[in-house]
Amino acid sequence: MKVATLAIIIKNNQVLLGFKKKGEIGSQTINGPGGKVEAGETLEECLVRETREEVGVELDENKLEKTAVITFFVKEVPDFEVHIFRTSSFSGTPKETLDMIPAFYDVDALPFDKMLESDREWFEKAIRGERFNARVYYNERASGFKKIEFLPFS
Repeated sequence: MKVATLAIIIKNNQVLLGFKKKGEIGSQTINGPGGKVEAGETLEECLVRETREEVGVELDENKLEKTAVITFFVKEVPDFEVHIFRTSSFSGTPKETLDMIPAFYDVDALPFDKMLESDREWFEKAIRGERFNARVYYNERASGFKKIEFLPFS
């Protein structure tokens, strides 16, 4: 199972998301910056690196609040474990990169129609800072959403 991170970056009443141009999961959808953990890297180091690479802003490792861990299953087999962190502390101006086209979205008008299906079930909880674990079941990787199970945060 692969381990990855995802950033929820809040500014005022908006969240920084990006249109994902390429990638193993979620290509051509809108999501937060993040990606796979590399060998020898902590979750926080991964998130800082991926956010810099994907949207051009710097995060402070010490100001990241872990809000969720979601395990994504494909045909009942664990595929990805995604650690979600929330922060309102960042520096720099978001810019388009080879990976993403970033933009701020009002938290009350999220573009769910352009996001992965399961995001409709958990994304708002994470923005509000609710802490949870979840299991998300798909028929194929990031396609054919079946169900989500929420569990206590651990």
